[in-house]
Amino acid sequence: MQTFKIAASIVVALLLQILFAKRFSFFQYVELPLVITVFFSLQRSPIQGMFVGMAAGLGLDIVSGGDAIGVRGFSFTLLGYVIAMGSIRFSLEQKPVRILVTAVASIANTVLFVGLCKVLEKNVLTNGPDELLKLALYKAIGDTAAGLILFILLDRIFPRTGSTTIKRRFYE
Repeated sequence: MQTFKIAASIVVALLLQILFAKRFSFFQYVELPLVITVFFSLQRSPIQGMFVGMAAGLGLDIVSGGDAIGVRGFSFTLLGYVIAMGSIRFSLEQKPVRILVTAVASIANTVLFVGLCKVLEKNVLTNGPDELLKLALYKAIGDTAAGLILFILLDRIFPRTGSTTIKRRFYE
């Protein structure tokens, strides 16, 4: 049942991303699947973080219609793993920390995406470091604002149980 709810939340995030991106111009700076990836990665499961990141990233690549399919899938997978490992090492369960993690993940995702597109010689909207910094900050603000709302909703759908809040490192 948990896996179905996670898959449904990814699909809903992708559908909302499509709908809102067409309706609201500022929504180009928001990536709901990234916020979903951050939420599930913070539950201290690297495998879950990686799979949610992979599914959300590939889904966003497919629905966005870009010619670099797999770039967001790779960056979301990498971020899902790194965030999950960070949540195992450190306590990242407080709400202000989760919002900070979302902002950092958004900036890292933007830099990873643009860097991978440049390596693959794909057309990217940034023409220099100043424009990349501006884009990363706008996306961090947009994703953080979306995270404020989505984390409240997802906390109600996926309540934290004792097993997710006190899970220890897998190698102990």
